[in-house]
Amino acid sequence: MDRSCTEIKRLRVWLPAVKAGSGADVFVERLAAGLARAGHDPIVQWFPHRCELMPWRLKRVPAPPGVDLVHANSWQGFAFKRPGLPLVVTEHHYILHPLFKSHRGTLQRVYHTLFIAQCIQRSYRCADALVAVSNHTAEAMKARFSKPVSVVHNWIDAERYRAGVPEVLTAPRRDRNFRLLFVGNPSRWKGTDVLPKLAARLGERFEIWCLGGLRKSFGRFKGHANLIPLRRVAPDRMPMLYGQVDAVLITARYEAFGYVALEAMACGKPVIGFGNTGTREVCIHDETALLSPTDDLGALAGSCERVASDGKLAERLGVNGYRRALTVFSQTGAISAYLKTYRDLLEINSASTNCASR
Repeated sequence: MDRSCTEIKRLRVWLPAVKAGSGADVFVERLAAGLARAGHDPIVQWFPHRCELMPWRLKRVPAPPGVDLVHANSWQGFAFKRPGLPLVVTEHHYILHPLFKSHRGTLQRVYHTLFIAQCIQRSYRCADALVAVSNHTAEAMKARFSKPVSVVHNWIDAERYRAGVPEVLTAPRRDRNFRLLFVGNPSRWKGTDVLPKLAARLGERFEIWCLGGLRKSFGRFKGHANLIPLRRVAPDRMPMLYGQVDAVLITARYEAFGYVALEAMACGKPVIGFGNTGTREVCIHDETALLSPTDDLGALAGSCERVASDGKLAERLGVNGYRRALTVFSQTGAISAYLKTYRDLLEINSASTNCASR
């Protein structure tokens, strides 16, 4: 059967993934939802986190019947390469990026260097198409590997996401403390060590709500009444949480992309944080966010105070952020880009099959 893109109207896409408690999990769920909404048939297959240590076992997993292609992440992509099926590999967090290396602990560095680096290089070699989630990531990959890398930014369905916000507060409330929200796994590269210092500097007029990421939660903060750890929040309840705060805090020293910043923008919330790596690609300083030099605590605190005291500034940042999320990082644009990649590969695959059969 000729499987050219002109005859394929409904694609069956196999999305095998290891449940890692990271943004890569969110990506798979959003990709599946976007493909289904576009009229295609995504087949998500989750594997337990322990499979990250034994990716070779995943080679034994049969592809679901009738699938047209495979789309996996870089850590296990090579294990899902199947004869006759094009493989798309998305790089979510390029661990070999020079700017990330200094933020790893000793054990993480050894694990990445001796094991994961080998896995991603095998995935790159196997991939029929290699995609990065940001230009920041793609440029570093291109500098080390000769294979072409395309960029498809992570995205959000901004209209649906904001619809989950019960009350969009683009201007700060005057009848309570100014609320900042931090979301992320507690770690140095996420900048969680900055939070107690910032809380002390801002004082009691500010509250910093701290929500752990998909892997870790925050414990109690001793001596900082304005640092408030939150219990886990289901992903579909996150818009409700964004709706209860005045601004979102991004203290990461490194981000491959910056999902939290994008979610904040989709909810019309100003972003305040360090202007580096992926954060700088998602946000625009003084348009959708106030971004300070990394680790400049004084500038960060000053930005918080500016947004808290200037309602028009807060509203402008929030409105511009929503517009940017809706246009630059739209679900429609991202899904269309991936579908073009799929169909280009299927057309090449079909042509190669036809030539071989003659």
